[in-house]
Amino acid sequence: GVVKQDALILNPSKTNPKLKDLYIRPSLTNKKINGTLEAHTNGFRYTSVRGDKIDILYSNVSHAFYQPCDNEMIMLIHFHLKHAIVFGKRKQTEVQFYTEVGELTTDLGKHRNMHDKDDVLAEQAEHELRNKLKGAFQTFIDKVLQQKSFPFEFETPFRPLGFHGTPHRSMVLILPTTTCVVQLTEWPPLVIVLDEVELIHFERVHFQLKNFDMVFIMKDYSKKTQSIQAIPMAELDPIKNWLNSCDICYTEGPQSLNWAKIMKTITDDLSGFFTQGGWTFLEAESDTEGNGGGGGGGDDSDPEEDDYDPDAEESEEEGSESEYSVEEDDEDIDDEDSDSEESDNLGSDEESGKSWSELEEEARRADAEKLDYDSDNGGNSKKKGGASSKKPSPVKSKKRPAHSPPPTNGKKRKR
Repeated sequence: GVVKQDALILNPSKTNPKLKDLYIRPSLTNKKINGTLEAHTNGFRYTSVRGDKIDILYSNVSHAFYQPCDNEMIMLIHFHLKHAIVFGKRKQTEVQFYTEVGELTTDLGKHRNMHDKDDVLAEQAEHELRNKLKGAFQTFIDKVLQQKSFPFEFETPFRPLGFHGTPHRSMVLILPTTTCVVQLTEWPPLVIVLDEVELIHFERVHFQLKNFDMVFIMKDYSKKTQSIQAIPMAELDPIKNWLNSCDICYTEGPQSLNWAKIMKTITDDLSGFFTQGGWTFLEAESDTEGNGGGGGGGDDSDPEEDDYDPDAEESEEEGSESEYSVEEDDEDIDDEDSDSEESDNLGSDEESGKSWSELEEEARRADAEKLDYDSDNGGNSKKKGGASSKKPSPVKSKKRPAHSPPPTNGKKRKR
């Protein structure tokens, strides 16, 4: 809530740390107006060109941040307050003073040439302005830190540890600092004090998803949880490494949880919550991968699904395939045995029978004997012989191909 502040003690010295041409956020009016930020004995005073005055006491500052203009279009000083102050008819706990170092928007319809002298001069002027503003801000901060009444340090975000996410409406770069997680470039800002965080839970962590959500659970359960949504999945491991370095506990699960309902249930029966295991239900969710958001969500599930093991299933498939292949091998062996038996039988018949030339010779002798018999018995035998001679001999009627096997029976055909 709003707490009445002590009066600001002004320092009449003209050498007070001072920064000019700064804008304030949230804005005092609908239009942007600049002003001057000046450090006094026990606090800061911002005075706009219109005459508005905003006082911020050192004792009311929880965290102070300085973000240079490296890879940014604005340079800023941000104060996270312990108690809200009222200006612009609203209570504010986040106050920011910034200046622009370049064009925040680009006119795409404007014809540009990379070798245009005006563009080259504008780029050089922007580079000089950045260096000038860096020097002015750094001088102001150094002078403020030299004051004995100033009780804290200015924190600078660590860009190498940054990750992208959506804390409010748009995708922004989230930057860790020494004691906080912040996003100060776009308004509204995000400031999460790590000392006030009890647990971090990663939601929608699944190999089929491209992003996940990050929920900050505060030590004060009466405060709402804060979430950063749509974080790319590739940044999960770097975030975990950073949390491990900060000794912050975290859990993960595949589902999105109703945190308003969960926190209400916890605050209604706080002792019962810890008696039942506290936050262990989040660990159970990460272990069971989707058996439910609560601790007992996996009791009604199918044990076969719980015991699902892809490696075991693959081994079973391989076993069935091997059994099938063994059966096929047995069938092949049986076929080979039957073929070998047939070939053996055929070979035995060939060995017991006579050769083809022997059969032809016997047929010739039989024909010669028949002709002699007909000539001895006269015409009646000629008729029989003529009738019988119409039947072709086995040799002349059918010739065996070179590749066909010999007959399996050694006996002479009947005429």
